[in-house]
Amino acid sequence: MNDTALIERIDALLVGGYIGKEKAAAAQAAVPVAESRILSWLRDMAEAREWARFGRFAAIGIHLHPVGLAPILLSVLALRVRGVNTEDLVGMLGELRSPEAVGPLARLLGERHGQDPDSPGSQSLSLSAACVRAMGEIGTPAAERELREIVSGDWPQELKEYAADELDSFGGPDDGGTGASGHGQSTTA
Repeated sequence: MNDTALIERIDALLVGGYIGKEKAAAAQAAVPVAESRILSWLRDMAEAREWARFGRFAAIGIHLHPVGLAPILLSVLALRVRGVNTEDLVGMLGELRSPEAVGPLARLLGERHGQDPDSPGSQSLSLSAACVRAMGEIGTPAAERELREIVSGDWPQELKEYAADELDSFGGPDDGGTGASGHGQSTTA
């Protein structure tokens, strides 16, 4: 079977509803080469700007864990194009615990900082909260620094609270109410 037929076969399994572990397992069972080809397929879908299909296959990729998925997701996130579910991409990067995503997530938050949430084109609170959650899941020292900057910076109070909650979930000693320290930090110098 050629790649187009394999993609179509998988896509038929993904119709309707959430794409979680069960659908990813069904896709893998139906097309065993999916794990080895998904990165190539995602690159091709991005190049062809097939954003809906890209999103579905990226959701499968999260559960197949191919090495190299995060850079593909980040390249699409950087495009900032209509048709891409940015909030889903952000969530996927968090699920991957992708350290290289911290900078792009911080930039995404900063791009529309201070805009009226009701104005056209402004970033929604749910997307901002997704970025904060993803940084919390990533849990690196860089993510912790970004979350601390949100807590102490000029951000909407609700977002500050989300960031503080993520910091609190890190564990470790209390840091004056701005969150705990230690999550994701290396114990070696």
